[in-house]
Amino acid sequence: MALREILTSQGVVPEQWEASVNEEYLRDQFWSRWMGTSDNALIQLNEDLGKGPGDAINTSIRSQISGGVITGNVKTTGNEGSMQFYNFRMTVDDDKVAVKYENIPLSQQRVAFGIIESMRSGLKDKRQLRHDDRITAALSDVSIGRVRGRYQYGKLDSNWNATHATALGNIDNIDDKVTIDTIGKLTRKAEILGGNATAKIRPYKVMVGDGIQRWYVLVLHTYCARDLTKDDPAWKNPMLLLPAMAPQNSPLYTGSSFLGGYEGVLIYRWEGIQVLPDAGDGSIDVAHNLFMGAQAAVVAWAQHGKIAEEVSNYGKDLGLEHHEINGISKVVYDRNAEDGSTNEDNAVIHYFAAAEPDA
Repeated sequence: MALREILTSQGVVPEQWEASVNEEYLRDQFWSRWMGTSDNALIQLNEDLGKGPGDAINTSIRSQISGGVITGNVKTTGNEGSMQFYNFRMTVDDDKVAVKYENIPLSQQRVAFGIIESMRSGLKDKRQLRHDDRITAALSDVSIGRVRGRYQYGKLDSNWNATHATALGNIDNIDDKVTIDTIGKLTRKAEILGGNATAKIRPYKVMVGDGIQRWYVLVLHTYCARDLTKDDPAWKNPMLLLPAMAPQNSPLYTGSSFLGGYEGVLIYRWEGIQVLPDAGDGSIDVAHNLFMGAQAAVVAWAQHGKIAEEVSNYGKDLGLEHHEINGISKVVYDRNAEDGSTNEDNAVIHYFAAAEPDA
């Protein structure tokens, strides 16, 4: 059984097909609007491994400058500010999606659409969904970087417990729905140190015309967005209007998933957010909503998608594979190695809230 690239004689040029699939799925996925190569992006892209051998990549995580403001006749020397740099190491691995169709010549005779083109489209959709799911799973990882200052369980900070399952059990369906008030608390958690967190969360930078806007991003599960917009009267407040200069053709401020902005937070709804069944007070579903700033996650590529085909049964059966070598991870400060502090999430606050289905 030979493994080879798709032949031009089959109506598909391999290089063009690969480029098209990669471009389409990266553009169409939910998380793409926040991706970029700089450390100001919410999801930082790193392709250094594509330049040489190796299966691990190191990303530099920087803090904001502390101190360093000198006025009057005070000398600069000896009064400089400090900036902390921490290393984040992650590995890459094979990631493949594939599809197979049998007896293509006869099947093609029976239908009007192009089977091979439909297989290509389905492969792209599968890759898009998988990439979105992997980013969501990485951002939702509670096994590392767990400190109180990066978690909010329902309405009250006192719902926190060092044991994750115990904290989830403190959430109920009366007080712990998503509200404007709690979103404000998330912003203050990001900006003001507390709860054993040792670094502020840097906002995500957005270019608007010749200027820069700085925003945090909050992605709510669809049920949580329902509770916010339907049950919280404060949502109707005019303060929720976006700045007049917001570019309305930007994917950040448009689309059915965008809800609005509040206290420096762009708020979105998405059904792909994780839901934990019956995790709250033993009987209600709880959504794992994500509040994020710059460098919340890293996507590292050693190889972008390659298309391969496998033909069998005397040319009648065709399998298609889309193969990448990459790694996706939430970014965690390795503070323990630096100064003995507890490792903490770099730019994610995990916001757990009631998420009961519609009655």
